[in-house]
Amino acid sequence: MGRDEAVRVDVLAQLRPDQRALLERLATGQTIATAAAAEFMSLRTANRRIAAVRTLFGVSSTSDAVRAYLRWRGSS
Repeated sequence: MGRDEAVRVDVLAQLRPDQRALLERLATGQTIATAAAAEFMSLRTANRRIAAVRTLFGVSSTSDAVRAYLRWRGSS
């Protein structure tokens, strides 16, 4: 396992199940509000979960976080 792959696996392993669920829904084009409602959480909680993902991934936008998640998930 190369360094990049190890980092990717480590980052994905740090995602909480609710963060993964939100990212999956956002990847299908749902808004954060719609994804939050579908996951039975408040919009504020969803925004906090996605903010934590952006920090973990080292990106500044939600769309960048979703793209990184899809890229990393797809190569696992």
